Amino acid sequence: MIGRRSLNRRILELAVPAAGSIMVLVVHRMVDMAWLRGLGTEAVAAVSLATVSTWVFASLGGLVAMGITALVARYGGAGQEEGGRYVGAQGLRWAVVLGLAAGVVGWFVAPLFFLATDADPGVTAAGVVYTRIYWGGGAFVLLQVACDAVFRGHGNTRTPFKIAILTLLMNVVLDPLLIWGWGPIPGMGVAGAGLATVLAAFVGATLNLLALIRFRHLRREHPGAVAMRLDARTRIGRPRLLGLDGSILVRMARVGIPSSCASLLFTIILLEMFRVAQAAGGAAAQAGFGVGHQGEGVAFVIGLGWAGAASALVGRRMGARQYMAAERAAWAAARQCAWISGVWALVLFVFDEQIAAIWAEDPAAQAHAASYFRIVALCLVPQAIGLVVDGAFGGAGMTLPPMITGVVFAAIRIPLAWWAAFDLGYGANGIWVVVAATAALRGLLIAYWFSRGTWKTRSV
Repeated sequence: MIGRRSLNRRILELAVPAAGSIMVLVVHRMVDMAWLRGLGTEAVAAVSLATVSTWVFASLGGLVAMGITALVARYGGAGQEEGGRYVGAQGLRWAVVLGLAAGVVGWFVAPLFFLATDADPGVTAAGVVYTRIYWGGGAFVLLQVACDAVFRGHGNTRTPFKIAILTLLMNVVLDPLLIWGWGPIPGMGVAGAGLATVLAAFVGATLNLLALIRFRHLRREHPGAVAMRLDARTRIGRPRLLGLDGSILVRMARVGIPSSCASLLFTIILLEMFRVAQAAGGAAAQAGFGVGHQGEGVAFVIGLGWAGAASALVGRRMGARQYMAAERAAWAAARQCAWISGVWALVLFVFDEQIAAIWAEDPAAQAHAASYFRIVALCLVPQAIGLVVDGAFGGAGMTLPPMITGVVFAAIRIPLAWWAAFDLGYGANGIWVVVAATAALRGLLIAYWFSRGTWKTRSV
């Protein structure tokens, strides 16, 4: 049995690079916002709202990533590596197909994201362009997410982290070049920021794919029924059109759809929250809300990194039928994440105004963002525990509890936000309080649900 010190070290080995990879995505957005602030509040608000629309891709990514990680890790824990390699290859194929389909849909629905929030015309015009560019390159985004999931299922989070750093450096160079222009390259403003992000995703996906091939983590050919069967309930199929195996998609979806639906509904609800913010404080409140998410996103990324570690560890131990070891790994990851998130919460609370000034030039937007930081800092520890437990549920292949709690607590934010902002007269601050309170309560509830242990009998 692995000792506590060894377990904590293994969690850190997995979680730190995983969090780093996700943090790079957040820093991509921070870099965009930092360069765009010179274009004015409308540009910042446009990218803030566009970022919410791109979270739909995160919901698709959740379907792909959660399913791939759970399946690959389960096969690895069971000692059936060839089955895991085949699942990884199929997961990448399905990620590209889903990304291409979503890109076509996104082109037409992009304006709806901004109409739903009653955004100003200037914000809408710039944001729609950014959204269409991002969605158009969505296949690269999902392929990169899928590659990360394959590596994570094999217990390797360092390789995708190194590649993520390279893509960040590329984005740092491309952002000023495409936003402001240089020499024969015209400045494209908000559109340039979107193009820089998509080009970086393309490079990242390509490098990750080459690395997976070098590590021999992918297998194109079906390995046979014996290698694919985890238990009597395992669904087994064969490659068909375009080499796609529908049984793998079904198994991925069984794990990933609850998480994906929760993420999608959360995005829709958040768009409504941006509308409440606009009603309470105009474009400045919307921009402050978006900037607030950038700062809160640091804690969120930490949570996702440790959730990834919990998912991989739980999945592999479930494959080896080591259920008590899986539970110990999950709670150890939650404890680590809670401590680290608490440190960041303190930073946000103390340096709220200084951090807000990094991304917002308008004093009113800065004030809203600083207030958001102070209030939301109070919920970051229970939120972190909830995120890690979500990952542990995902590693076990049981994602319905995270979906139920996530949807319920996100949905009640809308009536509570209107009530706090207008009926109680707290304005935008009332919205921030609702966000913090619901996040904290949800984290505590999902932790209790996990402690009941029903996930230990889950089959994938």
